[in-house]
Amino acid sequence: MNLAFEILKYAFYGLYWYAILASVALVIFENRRPVRAIAWILVLIFIPYLGLLFYVVFGRSSLRQARVARKIRKAISNAQSSALAHTSETDYSPLLLKYSRLSSMLKKNSEAELYANNRVELFTEGKTLLDSMLSEMEKAENHIHVEYFIVESDETGERFKNMLIAKAKQGVEVRLIYDDLGSWHLKNKMLRELREAGVKLQSFFKLRFPYFTTKLNYRNHRKILIIDGKVAYTGGFNIADRYTHGLEWGVWRDTHLRLEGDAVAGLQTIFLHDWLYMTGKIHRSDRFFPISSVQNATYVQMVGSGPDLDWESIMMGMCSAIHGAVSYVYIQSPYFLPNESILNALQSAAMSGVDVRLMIPMRSDSHLSHAASLSYMSELLDAGVKVYQYKKGFIHAKTMVIDGDFSIVGSANMDYRSFEQDFEVSAFLYDEGVAGELTAIFRQDIKNSKRLHAASWKKRPFIQRLLQRLARLSSPVL
Repeated sequence: MNLAFEILKYAFYGLYWYAILASVALVIFENRRPVRAIAWILVLIFIPYLGLLFYVVFGRSSLRQARVARKIRKAISNAQSSALAHTSETDYSPLLLKYSRLSSMLKKNSEAELYANNRVELFTEGKTLLDSMLSEMEKAENHIHVEYFIVESDETGERFKNMLIAKAKQGVEVRLIYDDLGSWHLKNKMLRELREAGVKLQSFFKLRFPYFTTKLNYRNHRKILIIDGKVAYTGGFNIADRYTHGLEWGVWRDTHLRLEGDAVAGLQTIFLHDWLYMTGKIHRSDRFFPISSVQNATYVQMVGSGPDLDWESIMMGMCSAIHGAVSYVYIQSPYFLPNESILNALQSAAMSGVDVRLMIPMRSDSHLSHAASLSYMSELLDAGVKVYQYKKGFIHAKTMVIDGDFSIVGSANMDYRSFEQDFEVSAFLYDEGVAGELTAIFRQDIKNSKRLHAASWKKRPFIQRLLQRLARLSSPVL
């Protein structure tokens, strides 16, 4: 009996260490960044059993599927020709020539087309945004395409659902992609009502055993609404009450775009790519890409990023824009866990005399991420970056505005997960009017913020510094 027990015990230890060594080998051969690889190797070796479990659930990286993604884009791209032709008729402005290297890079690393002839409207308040979206959806005659990280079965979700059902019953083609993890609280009753009304539903990477561990990391964090291929919305807001009504402890401050014009084709392409990615069904109908009547020299690139691409396109675009800044860089991000490229870009810009300002929440919905974010503040402050903590509520906006003529608004946070693992979309906008509005919004938000100063920040209690440093160790794997 004892001999059998000993054999089983050593067999278990042997299998365990085989799994550890195999996992370490996978970490190395997956060609991760060194800091991320080292973090996972330390977790695997120094946290017995739990470390292996964490890696299996959170750490595994599927092989990038760029080849598949290119085939998908090729299948869809021909339908964009009318929008691109409309754009090509517009003369490039001096502003676009200023950012030509950035726009060329985004075309190469994500196949993001550059579109002119767009009208852009900014939203910073959830109720107003929801009313605008519902109003536009009510006008739909051909199709409504919806893609959200979070859709919940609450008052906001009910209003949104009822509009989708009403339009589907009128014969409008309605498609909805929802992330299975982000929309965890989406009730089956609501899904059944949508399906019975004729809405085409698709969850993104459904989390069900035995496939749970291979899909947990790769979430669809995009927020996209497209009406008839003519009007689109994207940004930071999801479909849930906290986005429209706020939180018990403050407002929900976010930023979202309404787009009308050629750039809607860029969002449409990303949506159809995701639909094909999940369903295998190709939709190349020209009705999804109508010729826009908008004549307005506002240039926009809709940049998608995710594990299906070879390059971290949004992160690369952010870095390039920061390095090119001359006057100022204003950034808002709810979760600030920068990689070395972003951190160095911000420090270099500030030390070269650029007015670099970062706004993060005073209070967050993720204690661990927030603590990790705060661990970076000393390095930024020492380099001359001005840091503000928004205290009126939770700032969830993901924005960047540079030199009063360029801006980024989208779903991507300034953290490892958004850069490397999640499917994201951000609008890169080359327009003085939009940049001016975002600059004014940022300066207004400063009035509801507390500025951090290097001298006082260094005097914070030792236990706070220790906890923040410990949290930072987990930032590459958050």
